[in-house]
Amino acid sequence: MVCYVLKFTVIFVTALPFYLFIRRPWRRFEKRELFLAVFWLFMIGLLLLAFEGNYGTPAEMLQSAAMRISTGENINLIPFHTIRGFFADFTEDAFLINIVGNIVMFLPWGFGLMLLWKKNQSLGRGIALSFLLTAFIETSQLFIGRSVDVDDLILNFAGGCAGELLYFALQKRYPQIRKIAE
Repeated sequence: MVCYVLKFTVIFVTALPFYLFIRRPWRRFEKRELFLAVFWLFMIGLLLLAFEGNYGTPAEMLQSAAMRISTGENINLIPFHTIRGFFADFTEDAFLINIVGNIVMFLPWGFGLMLLWKKNQSLGRGIALSFLLTAFIETSQLFIGRSVDVDDLILNFAGGCAGELLYFALQKRYPQIRKIAE
């Protein structure tokens, strides 16, 4: 778990100067800019960690994916199979990384979509965008040699939806956060 937090921190700190150069938030300092910066830096870190893998030429990646599809190597399409395994053979570190981590990593996605853009402030749209992102990531991992697991999709999707629900709960308590969205 510490390894992932450390990697994420390095990505965040490395991406920050680029973000500041591109957005130049000091020109229009407002609350939204701060939330936008945190959202985009977090998403950059999330995507870089999700797409860590074995790359080759596009032809090699396609060939590898085709081979994996035909053999089923590192592919789980049985819902809750992997999740049950983490509960059956419980180790704290594996549980935190694979169950809690997969949920928590997508909380900011769901929350940020609702917080930052008015057009995304419907539960249906948020659910659709959370599903599309997680499906894109899991599908892409097929081409880079990472495991493809429907349980990761379920947990990531649950995290995105939990972030949306958190936004709606906070928005009821603090209606002024609606003003952050554009």
